[in-house]
Amino acid sequence: MTRLCGQDPVMGCFSTRAAWKTIRVASLWRQLLADIWHCSLRPTMSVFLWRLFQNRIPVDARMKQKGFSFPSKCQCCEAEETIPHLFVKSSVVQGVWQHFAHFFGLQLCDTEDLTHLVHFWRYSTPFHSDLHIRTLVPFLILWFTWTQRNAAKYDRVQFSTNNIIFEVQRHLRTLYAARVLTSTQWKGDLHRAMAMGFIFRPTVPRAPRIVRWATPSPAWFKLNSDGSSLGNPRPARAGGIIRDAKGQVRLAYQVALGTSTSVIAELTVVWRGLELAMAHGLAPIEVEVDATTVIQLLQSRTSRRWEVQHLIMRIVSSRC
Repeated sequence: MTRLCGQDPVMGCFSTRAAWKTIRVASLWRQLLADIWHCSLRPTMSVFLWRLFQNRIPVDARMKQKGFSFPSKCQCCEAEETIPHLFVKSSVVQGVWQHFAHFFGLQLCDTEDLTHLVHFWRYSTPFHSDLHIRTLVPFLILWFTWTQRNAAKYDRVQFSTNNIIFEVQRHLRTLYAARVLTSTQWKGDLHRAMAMGFIFRPTVPRAPRIVRWATPSPAWFKLNSDGSSLGNPRPARAGGIIRDAKGQVRLAYQVALGTSTSVIAELTVVWRGLELAMAHGLAPIEVEVDATTVIQLLQSRTSRRWEVQHLIMRIVSSRC
């Protein structure tokens, strides 16, 4: 069966938004911006990283571009202070990158581009569900390189490899003590977490439970649906299935929602199921969902959010 490129998964009709999502290739830059706004990083760190990757950090070379005239010197050598030199190529920072590359068993790539360097670390592991430690550590190296540079320039503190390494490790220990640093972020590197003294409780799998599906009343149909999102909002998907009183599957469907919330995903999949039931003559029909919030919204028939209220009214106005 041929599907029209750009067909909206909910409405079933063409939309430029759906077409764009179909043909676009998500840039590494967008992923980088998503990574820097994480609870493992203080807001000050996130803002700094955003400015750094936008080339808006006031290193000497950048200030000269703005029209200021003064002698420029790196805090550890005689070279001019530029972003690539300060954060990648200087002898002090090279020692920091080498230290953590050795800790994670990596061979550093030869690049001066900070974006490429961070992505090299990020994709050195197949686990990307959370801000993985291999993405977090480069961010911390960049941040503490900057704070140590400022301390050396304005407070006469020695700009050294050991000071930066110490600050990175101290921040990781602070996150661990506050239970912000999770085992998910160390996935694939738990033995390295143990080497730093981080002990995470093993995940105990839940015991299996028997689930029984209750048949609808005779001559009725039942719609079971579920929707979820990776965050609020984050990529969301949903699906549903309609059975008759004998338990026979009469219709099944799935909905790709793009970026959405769990509540909207749950409501959208119910509305879509009722629309499909009417189109195929599957009536009367019962609706069964497992989200307490959705049940309360449908019972009250009201919400302060217009997009949720719109879906509620569509569901209520459906006649199956």
